[in-house]
Amino acid sequence: MSDYLKSEKRKVRYEFLALRNKIKMDLALNYSAVIFAKIQKLSAYNKAKTVMFYLSYGSEVITDGMVNSAVNKRKTVVVPALKTFEDEKMYAVKISRLEDASQFVYGIRQPEIIPDNIIERDNIDLIFVPGLAFDVSGYRMGYGKGCYDRWLKNLPSEKIIGLAYDFQITGKLPSEKYDIPVGIIITEKRIIRN
Repeated sequence: MSDYLKSEKRKVRYEFLALRNKIKMDLALNYSAVIFAKIQKLSAYNKAKTVMFYLSYGSEVITDGMVNSAVNKRKTVVVPALKTFEDEKMYAVKISRLEDASQFVYGIRQPEIIPDNIIERDNIDLIFVPGLAFDVSGYRMGYGKGCYDRWLKNLPSEKIIGLAYDFQITGKLPSEKYDIPVGIIITEKRIIRN
């Protein structure tokens, strides 16, 4: 990656993280509920047997209620997990209640990685991903470690759904060949399909 692109990505990360961190908790909860209402209307979600949610961190779209609802609907729910702080390999780990996520890596909640609870990504029907920013073409900007991009590589984009507040959407993000676009972005105001 060129120094210019690194610099541009760093600027975008800083700008959108600062913007997202300004959201008040009551508004974040309200917007997250609206976003989940839209998810529940998707036929792909209703048909899905296994779904992957992230466990929200900081000012991300809040997913706790989404996880609980999916578990209550008897869906198999998995969340991302890393073995250690230095590990860049992501695993999809089955979770049956939020209390199972009692470990922290990068400050993010996750369950213990037990081989019997790892679900292969090809067995996951829908994958919901966070981001600092998304563009209208479906490209996302994360924190820069690349865990999601490596894990999502070669998956059909229609299985990947970005969750964001509408102010996180921009016209075009700096991207590279290994950046993986999402097929759908859901905000409190709209659904963007790519």
